[in-house]
Amino acid sequence: MAVGAVVQGQAPTVFTTLFEPQVRMAIWSRPSPMPPDAPPPADFTAECDGRWITLSGAAPEWLLQDIERLAEIVAAISGCDAWRARCETVTRRACPRFHQDAVPVRLIVAYEGPGPEWAFAGEIGEDLDGRNISTRRRVRTLHPGDVAVMKGTAPGWEAWPEFPQVLHRSPPAGRRSPRRVLTIDAAPM
Repeated sequence: MAVGAVVQGQAPTVFTTLFEPQVRMAIWSRPSPMPPDAPPPADFTAECDGRWITLSGAAPEWLLQDIERLAEIVAAISGCDAWRARCETVTRRACPRFHQDAVPVRLIVAYEGPGPEWAFAGEIGEDLDGRNISTRRRVRTLHPGDVAVMKGTAPGWEAWPEFPQVLHRSPPAGRRSPRRVLTIDAAPM
């Protein structure tokens, strides 16, 4: 049995802890699969209806393999074979406020640049912008390559009231320090 609301591990089996009601986020610590000499992938989307995958454009083979593997994880956790993926270059803080996503399950990984920042709701209180020094001390940041799967606020994943909520937001980014980010959402039909 997992101990808390956030569980971290060195293998993708860490995601099995999400079947325990108190676990709100699981993190697989891994190096980024993006080859060091590879050009950054172009922005694109991918969708799967449970049988067919449709891409909005070309993507490098390493990225397609990673999306396929990660989408299988989302499908196993959500019980839904349909999913939507978005790979994009982020040059601004896309979601500056701490929040939970209104989806059943969201997977997020930064291939380049810092991953999402996260904190327990009880640690930051009403400071959802993270402006207070005491809040900033409690914020954790995922590393490039780390894969986080978070339960959202959509029906089906009811949190136990005695366990803390886990909130996340985008870290700073800019034209000189872009982030390459992939998100995959379960997409129940």
